[in-house]
Amino acid sequence: MKDRALTLVVAKDGKVIFEAGSRGISGFLGAVEKLADELEGASVADRVMGKAIALLCVGSKIRAAYALTLSRSAKQLFDDYAVHVEWGGLVANILDVGRTKTCPFERLAERIFDPKEAYEKFKTLQRSLERENRGDSMAKEDKRFISEESELKRIREKKLAALRERRATMTGGPVHLVDSSFDETVKKHAVSLVDFWASWCGPCLALAPTIEELAREYGGKVLVGKLNVDENPRTAESFQVYSIPTMGIMKNGKEVDRLVGCVQKKVIVAALEKHLG
Repeated sequence: MKDRALTLVVAKDGKVIFEAGSRGISGFLGAVEKLADELEGASVADRVMGKAIALLCVGSKIRAAYALTLSRSAKQLFDDYAVHVEWGGLVANILDVGRTKTCPFERLAERIFDPKEAYEKFKTLQRSLERENRGDSMAKEDKRFISEESELKRIREKKLAALRERRATMTGGPVHLVDSSFDETVKKHAVSLVDFWASWCGPCLALAPTIEELAREYGGKVLVGKLNVDENPRTAESFQVYSIPTMGIMKNGKEVDRLVGCVQKKVIVAALEKHLG
């Protein structure tokens, strides 16, 4: 790799099937786009591997990975999915090109819980960054229009959040929380129970009936809410939710307790009663 100025090499059955000299994640995105299912069972050698590339490896069913520099979160992911991995040096974070802050793909990777979704999300981010790098500028009128649209959107979301809360109160079900109004909603209640979940998460779906029961039983005393981490990544990231289901207990908007996994109802009740007393 070094002699030929390569940053990425993919091999399968003793033959090189893809190579790239581009920096960052773009090389591996190109490999996924070009080879797709052919990557299953292949081996990958990359100069630098963070969690973003590890997610792509797992999603593509890569057999083995080799890196000069590997992040700890990438190693953990490879270990979780039983992917053979070797590295030269282990680091805490993968930095951006300017080496001043965490790579944007690594920041996004922390909010991706299903490796199968990684490719599309990284491609979307890549296109967004490419548009920024081209220096596409908008006229002041366009900016003002977007600003107005954003304000209208914020107002609509605020009203929708209030409507969802009233509807949940009337029906006795949990409140469906969103990024735009999360803080405002939970701060209005002395105690809140927030279920961080996703539609693809089996344990989350198994826990759902319990959350429904708690919403009915604690109506008027506790705000019981659900937040989809895929649709509302900002809140999930701010609370450092990296495993789901996670239930956060809030008092006046601040987290005071946390339960992780599909725990029994009596465990959740005990935690709530502790903070209600």
